[in-house]
Order: sequence, then C-alpha cells, then structure tokens
Amino acid sequence: MPFTAPPTAAKTTPNRTVLPAGTRLWRVHRGTRGPGDFKPVPADPHFGGGRFDSIPGDDEYPYLYAAPDPRTALLETLVRSIPFDDRGVRYLRRAALAGMVISAVESTSDLALISLLTSADLAAACQDEWLIHAEPHEYPQTRRWARWLRGHAPWGQGLLWPSRRDIGRPSAMLFGDRVDPGELAPVPGSAVALDDAAGARWLNEQLAPYRIRVKPPRSPRRG
Repeated sequence: MPFTAPPTAAKTTPNRTVLPAGTRLWRVHRGTRGPGDFKPVPADPHFGGGRFDSIPGDDEYPYLYAAPDPRTALLETLVRSIPFDDRGVRYLRRAALAGMVISAVESTSDLALISLLTSADLAAACQDEWLIHAEPHEYPQTRRWARWLRGHAPWGQGLLWPSRRDIGRPSAMLFGDRVDPGELAPVPGSAVALDDAAGARWLNEQLAPYRIRVKPPRSPRRG
C-alpha cells in the first residue's frame, strides 16, 4: 500500500487510454453550473474535497468529475457510506439533493486520459490499488498524486479509474486546462433536476438495482 509521497527520481510515464469522440459522460452538479462547467477552485490542501481535485500551488487546474454511466455518476457523488437499514434498503437524504442536477456532455474529439484501470496501469504510475480505493481522509495524499501524474503525463487530459462505488464501471476526471471548451458538448434534454418529484421518480428507477431509494418531496400544505 504506497501511502507515501510520489517518488522524486522515477523515470516513468503513466499509461494512456483514449476516450473516443462521441463518448457521453454524465455528471452530478449544482444547478447553478452548466453541464460542461469545470470547477475552478482548488480543494483545501487538508480538508474535504474529492479524490483527485486540484490543490493550491504552481499547477492549479479546473476539474470536472464524470462517468460514462449515469448510475456511476450518481453513486460516486451521492452514495457515500450510506448504510442499509433493517429492511436492506439505503435511503438518500433529500437535503443532499437540494439544488442538484444530473446532465450529460459528449466528447467531440478523442480525449487522452491517464489510465489507472488495471494493476499494470497503477504500477506504471508507481502506485497500487490504494490510489483508487483510499478513504476520504486520505484524499489530501491522493490529490498530491494526481498533481504528480499530471507532471509525468503532459499529454494527459484527465484520469480514468475503476469506480469504487459502482464496481465494474469507470469514473473519470478531466483537467480543464487541457480540454478545449469545444471538446465537451452539452447533450440537449439530458438534464434532470434531482430535487423535485420527477427527479425522485427518476432516481428510484436508476438506483433500484442498488437498493437505494429516495422519498419524494413533501407536497406543500394548503392554507
């Protein structure tokens, strides 16, 4: 388990994989952002944030998390450490859905990504499964590794790794300074507001195989 700082003298190049043009990517985001808007603010170096967020320093970058399957995007963003109840069901909290949207973009050109999909890919990055399985309290360290990987792959437009929460499907993170604005096109009609009654129905359809449910919003009282 390489819970260590990145090596300083390793002569290695991470493995490359290509996300073909025409790939649809789904992301969960606040409704105040557009489908293709990258997050411009680096994460705190020590607290909160995601696995591969940008951190303050000389190599800051906008970033965007997404997945080819909408269910992966939902699980990665909304379903973190939610326990099963006595009936074997997991419930999403309505508060977590407030103002949230899922939408899709489509790549208009091939995107070259740093591959972390296999053990060989991780070894090429001087890492093992720790990098993609680390718990949130170790994200400050995984974020530092993301910066190191960028430096060793100047061609890399992002990262691709196996989802921890949707086993068997990939997750992606794109570097906003290496993806041209025209390379991600919003998919018309793909956006679903997750905090209304229609969104609750859609979520329950998508997440039923995972035994995850969300209750619909309460109807307003009639005065």
